[in-house]
Amino acid sequence: MSAPTSEKLPTYFIGHGGVSILFKPGYEPVHQGLREMGKEIKALKPDAILLTCGHFQSETDAIQVNLKEPTKVWHDLGPSWWTTFPHVFEYQYPHKSSKALGEKVLKHLVDQGIKAEGVERDLDHGIWVPFKLMFPEGEDELDVPILQISTYDGNDFNAHIRLGEALSSLGDRILIIGSGMISHNLRATREQSMDTTVARLIEEAAFAALAAPTTQERDAQFLALQQRDDWPLAHPTEEHVLPLYVTLGVGKDWQDYKVWNHDQYIVGQSYFSFRLGALPEVEP
Repeated sequence: MSAPTSEKLPTYFIGHGGVSILFKPGYEPVHQGLREMGKEIKALKPDAILLTCGHFQSETDAIQVNLKEPTKVWHDLGPSWWTTFPHVFEYQYPHKSSKALGEKVLKHLVDQGIKAEGVERDLDHGIWVPFKLMFPEGEDELDVPILQISTYDGNDFNAHIRLGEALSSLGDRILIIGSGMISHNLRATREQSMDTTVARLIEEAAFAALAAPTTQERDAQFLALQQRDDWPLAHPTEEHVLPLYVTLGVGKDWQDYKVWNHDQYIVGQSYFSFRLGALPEVEP
């Protein structure tokens, strides 16, 4: 059996989707991509997983760190789900949490000059939905703590890159993941148009940015997305793309990347996901 080295772990951005991807037909390719990511992450043997998510923005001017232990699945879904698909409120996802880990991350952020505070909340669907596919219950469950921290209130992409840079020195084999979507327009999704142009073009721009010749140019291209004419059609509000910029900050020095779920989009939404950084070599 090979064991991971002490090399720094890579970082990931996952296009998480909503609860409908768990049971509606047609999402099998998305499932496959998320499952492949999950297997790769499990092989890294992280000691814990820290996440930012499009469903957890700070309510103050500080980054909020979850200190609740234990946490449960939060069915943070609209009231229409009770009448359309009530079975989704039966979904559960067994997982570990850690107040001690939250306190460690909180202290680290403060030491790094990031204003931060502790809060208590449960695990929202931006985490448990993709994790049910990445680390399926009864088959390949996670056995390490999951910790959520917030993004900032607002859409300052550079501030989120700086947050990722601060998190990058956490150490202790803590894997950092951003969970969001590169295109997230629920109104367009509900209208069920057949025109996927916006999601496709935003994905193409993201794919090109990852292939930039330097990490500085990569980040510049991602920051420039906000200036695109079609950006408001991809993100009427930008909370779901903020974790991407945290991921960029964590991986600011890493040129290597891998992409999953490219070209797996629907109207208004993209499941584009990627890793920054090379996989560490393993010791025999």
